[in-house]
Amino acid sequence: MLRNRKIFFLFFALFGAFHLYAQLPDEELAAQFLGNQEFNKAADMYEKLLSKNPRSFYYYDNLLRCYIGMKDLESAQKMVKKQSRKFDYNYYYQVDLGYISKLQNQEEKAIAIFDNLIQKLRPDEIQINELSMAFQKRNEKQYAIETYLKGRKLFKNEEVFAGELGGLYAETHQTKNMIDEYLNVLVMDESQASEVQGFLQNNLKDNGEFELLRLALNKKSRQYPERATFPEMLIWLHVQKNEYDNALIYARGLDKKHKEEGRRMLELGFLAISNGKYDAAINIFKQIQILGKDKPYYSLSKSSEVEARAKKLLTGNYTPADLKALENEYLLILLEFGRNELMAKTMKDLAHLLAFYENNFEQAIQQYEEIINLPRVDRYFKAQCKLELGDLYVLKNEVWEAMLLYGQVDKDFLEEPIGQEAKYRNAQLSYYIGEFEWAKAQLDVLKTATTQLIANNALELSLLIQDNTVDSIEDALLLFSKADLNYHQNKTDKALELLDSIQLLFPKHALSDDIAFKKAEIYYKQKDFAKSAYYYQIVVNEYGSDILGDNALYQLARLNQYQLNNLDEAKKLYEKFILEYPGSFFLTDCRKQFRLLRGDQMN
Repeated sequence: MLRNRKIFFLFFALFGAFHLYAQLPDEELAAQFLGNQEFNKAADMYEKLLSKNPRSFYYYDNLLRCYIGMKDLESAQKMVKKQSRKFDYNYYYQVDLGYISKLQNQEEKAIAIFDNLIQKLRPDEIQINELSMAFQKRNEKQYAIETYLKGRKLFKNEEVFAGELGGLYAETHQTKNMIDEYLNVLVMDESQASEVQGFLQNNLKDNGEFELLRLALNKKSRQYPERATFPEMLIWLHVQKNEYDNALIYARGLDKKHKEEGRRMLELGFLAISNGKYDAAINIFKQIQILGKDKPYYSLSKSSEVEARAKKLLTGNYTPADLKALENEYLLILLEFGRNELMAKTMKDLAHLLAFYENNFEQAIQQYEEIINLPRVDRYFKAQCKLELGDLYVLKNEVWEAMLLYGQVDKDFLEEPIGQEAKYRNAQLSYYIGEFEWAKAQLDVLKTATTQLIANNALELSLLIQDNTVDSIEDALLLFSKADLNYHQNKTDKALELLDSIQLLFPKHALSDDIAFKKAEIYYKQKDFAKSAYYYQIVVNEYGSDILGDNALYQLARLNQYQLNNLDEAKKLYEKFILEYPGSFFLTDCRKQFRLLRGDQMN
């Protein structure tokens, strides 16, 4: 039912589009006059066109626009009456009789016409939809609503036309009625839950409206206790509001009712992790463990709890002792459940911790290789491990080992996103070691990558090489690429030295914006957030129109939001981004964060 309104709008749009693309010379001239608001000239031509083809609603509608533009309501009324008599089955003409009456300030006459049209309706879905659409065309939304309500009485069905009514109630800001109708859609068709969620997400604005939805969902849950849809909608609602404790109540209830043994709660825990709600996730996984060690999701809930703890720790401030404690938690999990395919994710998380946080390269390599050699591990998961192992070899400065691993993934997953990511990392590695021509050739291939982030990164690095290898003078770029490699190897002081040397040897070089941006990244890695913000601001102020401008502004906003805790400044920066970079890859997240900081309840 949600789709019917779209279908009618589409039919109407296509009806007009057909004429636009099949226009005769007279039609084109008439349309040009109308577009220029030369209503007299356009009216003369449309009168002739309509007389030759009286069934053309396109000619009729444009002629009516001309008469109204000329304020010739008498001619408009005469034409509408003629068309409505000739085509008395067409509700668009019938509604226009009332429309013209309203323009003539004959309000009572218009009301009588509209009421009569609704009164004469028959139980015919097409007829009812057409009349409602005719009312909507003339912005008579309440009459469009009454048309559908009359249709319900005729069909003796309180759920029919629910989607259409939900949309109309949303347009007329009748929030409670809108909620009721969209939930009626689910009474008729539970498969439309995600579509209904989208409509509600777009139309609910404040806590009062969310409370109306909660009450309506509780009512539907009582009316239809056998259905899981409405408790699932309550879970969705509480997740949108970051109320995971409340969401857990409904998830636990559904889990118990359908004897899912923790599966639904597990899904909620994963959702909490993906939304960065780590404490909530930890609590949810603990609730699954309470069900007992003999339950099928016990081991996964234990490893997922450690994953949530790790993400919470690694996104904040931590000490070497914290990292060691986390390593021990991983080891205890593996000791309890074994080093096998089921624990491959935990093994990978441990390897990542050893490699990229504790710099324990040898143990990390053993861990990655053990996972890669497990016989029943998913090949995509193995490819992810190979990419991380390649990154580890970059840290160790073992370039060829890294290239070999990236190449394997590239070959095994041609044209797939993970294969394109491997190709990009190989090209990036070639750039690090000064093989600019080869690197650029690979990056140019990736400009059309299926993943926008890879395509954007490839474009940026390709342009960096192109702009700084003019006339085969590569000295400055060689220093910069070495600094970049040192940055990725966590040799941040060495990277800063190399960047400073470029500015001394090549003052006012074209790399100046890249140097400032790289310094911002380095100081961020060193957790000197004030200096990081300073250099991002330089890029924004001095190079905002260049390729790194949007990236720098985005990172500056995130710095103020998460590290500097300057939320007002972050909100201003996100707003500036939305206005200045409407085509940026980062636009969607900037809008999301801006709404969050502004206080909108649903993202």
